[in-house]
Amino acid sequence: DGRPDPPEHELSFYQIGAEQSLLPKVVEVRTGFKTALPGNGFIPRHKRPASSPREALLMGPSERADVLVDFRGLKKGTVVRLINTGPDEPFGGFDPSVGIADENTTRQVMEFHVVHDTKVGNDATPPEHLKLRLPDANDPANLVWRQPAVVTERRDLALLEEDSEEICSTTEADGAIVWDPEAEPNPEEPGTCRLKGSNASTVVSKPFGPKAVLLGINGSSVDFRRTLWKDPIVTNPKKDTTEIWEFWNWSEDSHPIHIHLVKFRVISRIRFNTTTAMLAEKSEPAVPTEAGWKDTVIAYPGQVTKVAATFDIEGLYVWHCHVLEHEDNEMMVPYCVGPKSSAPGCDVVP
Repeated sequence: DGRPDPPEHELSFYQIGAEQSLLPKVVEVRTGFKTALPGNGFIPRHKRPASSPREALLMGPSERADVLVDFRGLKKGTVVRLINTGPDEPFGGFDPSVGIADENTTRQVMEFHVVHDTKVGNDATPPEHLKLRLPDANDPANLVWRQPAVVTERRDLALLEEDSEEICSTTEADGAIVWDPEAEPNPEEPGTCRLKGSNASTVVSKPFGPKAVLLGINGSSVDFRRTLWKDPIVTNPKKDTTEIWEFWNWSEDSHPIHIHLVKFRVISRIRFNTTTAMLAEKSEPAVPTEAGWKDTVIAYPGQVTKVAATFDIEGLYVWHCHVLEHEDNEMMVPYCVGPKSSAPGCDVVP
């Protein structure tokens, strides 16, 4: 079923922080579970399920996690291995049909050997006794649940893929991609190919893709609009305003979306139909490990991921996917805080 073999004994991660702050509560992370601890010295018996039974400490490029691992109580000679249970292909969520990383290479991350007893760490506070506090609790971006009026703008942004306009191909059972020299993409029916020179003869091959990943606006519509790095700036928050940004992921991959300048709170995720843009009936709140201030969030395919941020410094910034091959291939665009004619840096771009 694609799950890793269960370890003889799994050590919990105790996450205490994310990219921009401590979490409001310590979160115990075990495979299949993410449980916020009350801070009273007890670890709840009832564990909160993670979004997938395969999920453990999930991190996308640019995400950071401050974690505690308690080695106390382990015998001398114990070997502890940190392993990667993600896939060896682009991550699109925990699809049960997709296997995990290769056990001989990419699954192996780090190994710890417990040596003789030392006094180092013996006086450390156990994770279940830690009491944490979210900083900047009065930032308007942290109040959107209780005071919706603090939000001055909601933006529906799009995460997109673009197929070839010239090449058609088929995919063999072994994953090999084969060019179809007799076909061309059909502009009248996007996503299909036709015989070259024909207006009607549909073929089995499809437009090769994706050839690029892009960002855009009007993400809540099937008529979304792509935006390129060279295009005029279309995202222009006013200084000291709080906005909700919705990332509508129309692509087939997850994207770790990073917004420069701000720290933000993750609000929710909700599925949508990638044919009609119709939303599902129920949204899911941010998971406990996302309860702190963040600057990067994983946006899953076929979902809308919502974040809230306060834009407090005028100037020119960017937002982008943090997969290197994506941000270097048009999945990064600038945005301006304040008047485009006078905010630092904004007057030198279209």
